[in-house]
Amino acid sequence: GLAHFTEHMCFLGSKRYPEENEYKHYLAQHGGKSNASTSMSHTTYQFDILAEFGEHALDIFSNFFVAPLFTRSGTAREVQAVDSENSKNLVSDGRRRLQVLKALADKDHHYSKFSTGNRITLPACAEDDEKKDDDNDTKKEEEGGGSDNDHPLKDLVCSIDGNCDDADMAEFVRIALLAFHRQHYRPDNMTVVVVGPQTVDELEKWVVPRFGMIADRSSNDGDDDEDEKDDDYDDSITPEKKEKWQKMEHLAAQMIADAATDAPPVPIEAAKSVVHQSAFRAELQGGKWPVVVTTKPLQNVRKLVILFPMPPSYAEPDRSPSHLMSHLFGHEGKGSPFALYQNAGWITSLSSGPRISAPDQNLFQITISLTKEGEEHWKDVVKYIFAYAKMLCTSAEETLKLSEGGACQSGDGAGKDDLYRIWEEVGKLDRMQFHQTSPGHVYSFAQSASQSISKYGTTNCLSVGSLLNETRDSLPLSGLLDFCQQIVPSNCFIERCSEGAWEEMEALYGDGTTSNATNGFAFGKQVEKWYGVEYFVSPLDESDVKPWGEGIGAKEMESIHLPEPNRYIPRSLDLCEELPEEARVQRIELPVSPPNLIVNDPSGRLWWKLDERYALPKAYLTVLIRTRASENILQSDESDQSSWEYSTKTSLQSEFLKSIFADALAIETYDAYLAGLGWSLSKSSAGFTLTCHGYSDRLPDLALKLLKELTSPSFLEERHFETAKDKTIRGLSSFFESRRADSLAIYYRNLLLNYKGNGVEENLEIARAITLRDIEKHHAMIWADNDLSLEVLYTGNVSEKQARSFFSDATDVIDSTRALVTQKEAVEDNIAYSWASGPLERRLPAGEDIELHFESKNPKEENGAVVVTYQSQHEGFKGKSLSSKETLERSACVRLISKIIREPCFNELRTKQQLGYIVSSFYDMSYSTNETPLTTSIDSLTVYVLSRKVEPKDVAARIDDFLLNFRSKLEDMPSKEIQDYAESLAKELTKPIRKLGTEASNQFGKIRRYAPETLYADNDSSLEDIPFDNAEVVAAALHKLDRNMILDVYDSLIMKKGSRSRILTHVYGRTFPLKEVPLPAPSKVYVSSMNELMTKRKSLIAYEPHSNYQRTGTRLLGLVGRHRSLQYAAAAATVVGVGAVVLFNFKGGNDDKKQTKI
Repeated sequence: GLAHFTEHMCFLGSKRYPEENEYKHYLAQHGGKSNASTSMSHTTYQFDILAEFGEHALDIFSNFFVAPLFTRSGTAREVQAVDSENSKNLVSDGRRRLQVLKALADKDHHYSKFSTGNRITLPACAEDDEKKDDDNDTKKEEEGGGSDNDHPLKDLVCSIDGNCDDADMAEFVRIALLAFHRQHYRPDNMTVVVVGPQTVDELEKWVVPRFGMIADRSSNDGDDDEDEKDDDYDDSITPEKKEKWQKMEHLAAQMIADAATDAPPVPIEAAKSVVHQSAFRAELQGGKWPVVVTTKPLQNVRKLVILFPMPPSYAEPDRSPSHLMSHLFGHEGKGSPFALYQNAGWITSLSSGPRISAPDQNLFQITISLTKEGEEHWKDVVKYIFAYAKMLCTSAEETLKLSEGGACQSGDGAGKDDLYRIWEEVGKLDRMQFHQTSPGHVYSFAQSASQSISKYGTTNCLSVGSLLNETRDSLPLSGLLDFCQQIVPSNCFIERCSEGAWEEMEALYGDGTTSNATNGFAFGKQVEKWYGVEYFVSPLDESDVKPWGEGIGAKEMESIHLPEPNRYIPRSLDLCEELPEEARVQRIELPVSPPNLIVNDPSGRLWWKLDERYALPKAYLTVLIRTRASENILQSDESDQSSWEYSTKTSLQSEFLKSIFADALAIETYDAYLAGLGWSLSKSSAGFTLTCHGYSDRLPDLALKLLKELTSPSFLEERHFETAKDKTIRGLSSFFESRRADSLAIYYRNLLLNYKGNGVEENLEIARAITLRDIEKHHAMIWADNDLSLEVLYTGNVSEKQARSFFSDATDVIDSTRALVTQKEAVEDNIAYSWASGPLERRLPAGEDIELHFESKNPKEENGAVVVTYQSQHEGFKGKSLSSKETLERSACVRLISKIIREPCFNELRTKQQLGYIVSSFYDMSYSTNETPLTTSIDSLTVYVLSRKVEPKDVAARIDDFLLNFRSKLEDMPSKEIQDYAESLAKELTKPIRKLGTEASNQFGKIRRYAPETLYADNDSSLEDIPFDNAEVVAAALHKLDRNMILDVYDSLIMKKGSRSRILTHVYGRTFPLKEVPLPAPSKVYVSSMNELMTKRKSLIAYEPHSNYQRTGTRLLGLVGRHRSLQYAAAAATVVGVGAVVLFNFKGGNDDKKQTKI
């Protein structure tokens, strides 16, 4: 974990900038962010910031690599962050399975190393923290996680003078950090990418003087490094200790230098001479493959992974056989293994590709998610993989023979040139994707470019993987044949990850291993060293393996073949004829204009916009099928009047429906995916949203096909239903046992605040009882909704005529479906006398703290979590014509407070107090729509911490202390600093959108939320009512805020205990289990059971505004006058006494208020 620890330490100050948070504070103040990551071959540091502040940020940044401090206090504290990060990973199935894979590797191979590190491998904790973790050491040792009592570093350090104490160990870690920095953080081993609007010459002037100060310290002759070796030992260090520590420097330097030769070089030119050295060999598991590795997941999954060591293809990224093999084995179209398995009802997903692609090795994997029936047939699943590989070998051999005769190159292979055709298709689509794109964010671009340059150099760094220079003749046919010939049983090991597989192994081995070892390897239960993960390694009977090598019968082989020609490849990449000449080049900096409403009638609304910013042959099409039947069910009262009420069963049935649809259309639409066309179906309280995006040429055809398929019940087949039900039940049944503590804390909070159902347990019970017939009835009820309508946004490379044509076709599909369903199912007009509520949030009582206390049910969770949410008592800003000026100012203040508080919160609770690796604070905006289509916006501030250092109640107290103390810092903060934060937030909100998909999603979100209350039949409305310009409006308001306004909002949101609204959620892990809930206290409510939570939830009312803006009141009167459902709702409310719709008309100030009751 030393490389990872060095990454952490570099952030904690340099000689030029010694303050530990100076970097993050400067970035936060000027609209920036930062991150770093350590992989097997790279450590990457990155940041972005508003362009005008880039030079100074780069100066702070560059000094991490010139002269980092690596102070003793920082080292002792930050190792806790590394340990906390590691403890967070202990409950991740992906991380746990990775550690098992490393455990299977050759122990002398660099891949087997434990790369994250923890407080055991990096013994640099402060003394008080060592004492706190004594009990955890015992626990970790019992589980296989290691202990520092027999740390190998102790022997090394003790070898100097025969003694070793905690101070020696801590100092040795710090010395090793400095040695690692000297060895690896040198100019010839670094790549710097700087992206900005400045000229290249100016950027170069920023970079060269600063990074030019980094000395090559790897070959130190004793002179260049004198400044670094200044005596920084304080007076408390004895001469003997000082002499010992100086000897430790030589020892650490030698260790780091030796370890640096373990892994092969990264640059592609150097990698060409690297010898193939796989970390995975049959001799490591008894000498004969295949073997089966069985792991037990925390989540209820059924994974089957087949892994094949291959020769490295790292040095030829564009002509790697792995590239084409990934495409073929991972294909989901007709003739693929996926199609065969899905038709049999055996799998839910399949993917393939290199698990490891390194200069010295290549580990190719095929990952399959199984159904319950598929797990019973897992050996047959494996058999068809080998059968497909055999078919590929035959095809490659035949193609190779023909190519040697020249037939395939000329296209005269009489159907035997399919591999050439497929290679051409793959290249064409990759090149198309490379050229037809808009620039992404500089933050991600700089990061990916730096790694790519370090591997591939500057010539190909941006195009590698896009096959720009590949032709039909460059098909790596011989390499493909070589790779395919290694997809055989004797060259693989198999992982099974499921509860069922684990039970099979426990029945076979019990808790131990076999008494008879094979070539020194004992099969049976093993324990991984660093996470303590248990796993089984077992051999396979020859009777199981033999059929895999024999292949399948001729009739079965007919169902397996190479992919057919892709019919979704765009015929044209031309831009729309209506596009003006000046818009035929990318103009990302142009402001985003709202879409045009070109159809507004009872059948629905069509929004259209011809793109003038991206100059790409792409479009984005969103179809919202507005229906109350997505989450609600019709209920009749005593007078036989119907109303819509939320139903957990209905909501789950809608989830089933979209899962079934995705499964049913997977094979049919896979070619569209390969050809750059994506689609998804989602469900919300507004209805069902079908989203299609990609190249505009064939986009409407795909969308119309999907809509027709969705309206027809033909996709509701038993096999797809069983797959959807199985996935749902497995996800729900393992929810509590697989989630991290902070995820559970947010779940419990949301269950109280905004869930309509009764939680996971009820969902699981209902899901188990749902039948296919239930889904069929639900499908029919959707199309029978009398008020069902379409909300369509069609934007991008599309003309108005094309948009109208699609909308007309789509409404025809809906109308014909409604007529057919009504006739076939004899469904009556489901006229409901109430508006179906949309998203919900409950109002927290003013002056009351609600504390939730729950224990984590995850058996591996060591951490506890605290999530603190402050809900504003004042409604949030919706739009300039939907909200008052005062509402805008308050919302802007909450946003700005959240912005200002983020970095100091992280610095205090994470960097200084080291509560845990996860410390976060953020602004949150939610919405509530209750009895009418009027939406209420709600502002909140949330702080959360994941920690195993202190118990959750103490974490909550420290969050409290920070927020209370921060008030004075906010009061004393220089006005210039507040203005800088406001300016940076304003620029963040208004920075140019760079992707058509982002633009379309933002705009459709406003349409979905606000169109019902602003646009309706016969309404003389203005499109200005839909707040497309909210970002610009809030940004302008930020510039006008002053300190007093900010402090007033801070006080009402956080400080005033008698009027604020707050919920604190505590989840307890194994380190600090829940012992007792605090005794009742004034203005505090304690909840520690589901019954108590639901009882408290019943007492909370829906969040509705204390007041409504004038135009809102007028709009509701219009809605009642024109919308049939609302007329019935108003009448029913008055006659039956169910409730009342209260309208507040504001004319001027609060004193001039008119109240109307209906």
